[in-house]
Amino acid sequence: MAVFTQTKTYETKAHMGMIDVTGDFQSAVSKSGLMNGIITGFTTGGVAGLTTLEFEPGLVHHDLKAAMDIFSPYQDETGRVIHYYHHETWHDDNGSSHIKAALLSPFITVPFVNGKLTIGPWQNLTLIECDTRNRVRDIVFQVMGE
Repeated sequence: MAVFTQTKTYETKAHMGMIDVTGDFQSAVSKSGLMNGIITGFTTGGVAGLTTLEFEPGLVHHDLKAAMDIFSPYQDETGRVIHYYHHETWHDDNGSSHIKAALLSPFITVPFVNGKLTIGPWQNLTLIECDTRNRVRDIVFQVMGE
């Protein structure tokens, strides 16, 4: 089995900023020269994630963040940062970010057939920044197959 690895860097936006990386997954498959197999994308860092979603404005700019804030809010009604025990360890403010990232995943694996990702027409591969600050993130793409 052949393996091809490539890394790409992204500038992300804080508090659930999202980047459609579908084209980058497909590009890695194409560059690999492989026709059938799987591609795994893995984002380095503890407070970002990869998922699939319909990359449309309501979901990207509001709905997913609102849903994740129910499970792990950053601020209370008065605008104060909510206390998480994580803050005591590292003296930072991103405890909620770690919970959001844990609910997502740092990786996603997608099969490809005849050199094309097997995703649906409304399914976009998406990098999500959960941290409280803008960041620079890498995705390591690893393509395996024949």
